[in-house]
Amino acid sequence: MCKYTKKLLLLPLALLLLQCNGTKPAQSEGSQDQLESANPQQKQMPVVISEQAQEQQAPIEQGIAGKVLWQAGNLMPSPDAPISQPSHVQRTLYVYELTKGNQVKTTDGVFHTDIQTNLVTQVVTDANGNFAVTLKPGKYSLFSKEEKGLFANLFDGEMNINPVEVKQGQVTNVEFLINYQASY
Repeated sequence: MCKYTKKLLLLPLALLLLQCNGTKPAQSEGSQDQLESANPQQKQMPVVISEQAQEQQAPIEQGIAGKVLWQAGNLMPSPDAPISQPSHVQRTLYVYELTKGNQVKTTDGVFHTDIQTNLVTQVVTDANGNFAVTLKPGKYSLFSKEEKGLFANLFDGEMNINPVEVKQGQVTNVEFLINYQASY
């Protein structure tokens, strides 16, 4: 690989890092033209964070916070293949009053519709799957929005669907794994 090719490959990364730090690169004459001709499809787009996204990521004092992860594919143990790690995923999470298995219509054992308890709130995760939502103390059921319905695959001993408890003045940390396309 020639030295000019290496520089062209590193240029977008350097520009991104400079932009994140709030500084501007010193431009030599024609450097912007060189950048645009190297990759005419790559344009700088402004980063816009909605007020809703800012509120979601603000620290909370009481409620539920955590991360949503996606896992799919063959996860059977094998000496020849490493186990794939879950990836972060953006989803809408629905927080319902604590819901029992007999208060929903369930298909494929993990997709739920016709939920008979009240929807408390919903929250959209960021691109890395992070979320935080303020809630009153109590017990809730947590679901993710999927094409076939609301997903939840955990039950406690009383058949409550994906139960999460919020205690006074505390944040309950949750790792929500979406794995309906995984084989174990």
